[in-house]
Amino acid sequence: MTAPISSFLMVVPPGWARLPAREEDRQVLAATVREVIARALPDTLPRDRAEPLRQEMQKRLMSTVVEAGDNGATAVYLPVQPVDGFTPPVSIIESEVDDESDQAPEEVIAELLADALPDRHDQQDPGLRQVDGGIAARTETQLRRAVPDEVAGELPAVDDRQVVYTIPVPHRPGRWVVMSFSAISAPADQDATEPGAGTRDIGTDERITDALVMLFDAMMTTFRWTDVPDAEPTPLELRLAEIGGTA
Repeated sequence: MTAPISSFLMVVPPGWARLPAREEDRQVLAATVREVIARALPDTLPRDRAEPLRQEMQKRLMSTVVEAGDNGATAVYLPVQPVDGFTPPVSIIESEVDDESDQAPEEVIAELLADALPDRHDQQDPGLRQVDGGIAARTETQLRRAVPDEVAGELPAVDDRQVVYTIPVPHRPGRWVVMSFSAISAPADQDATEPGAGTRDIGTDERITDALVMLFDAMMTTFRWTDVPDAEPTPLELRLAEIGGTA
């Protein structure tokens, strides 16, 4: 049985991968990307067809994760295998930040939730959560994003549903873990005559986005701290590590 080796564990669904984004983890990232591609591209594919796909997948995955790491992420979670032919346009960015103020976690969380109030997706949800027995802030917003200028007129704007959990590390004062979920979809109110409107797919159904948000919330219920001083890993934590839930 494998012992937990990280500060926390979180279970990810089948077909998802956690890709480490720190600069010192580049070799681990490259190995993980190779594993992901090997699972995605069967050996039965002809080499002349598989190799260009393999190189393109490697290029895209590596560039996406390296860019996130350059922006402060410690890891990126992505669905890397389709389900019934559909790969949801979602991602999770994991990051750690230090708060140099002397504020108590409760005060910081209260400020985060107050700041998010005007743009809150569900005005009935106060946003206060428990994560592994401790308090956390959950904020949810939806943004309308314009496409880059170089492809304007060819692609429609997109909606970006964002859910962020901001979690104080209980045994490291001033350290926070931030888990940021993003789901992209074509706007439901898009005019049928707009560029790209004729290419809508299942991702434009808001119920699909709602379900993906529920999936992320379910993943966060498995979040467990593992390196608490003077505390042995629980059987649940050991089991999570054994089945590949290590973060």
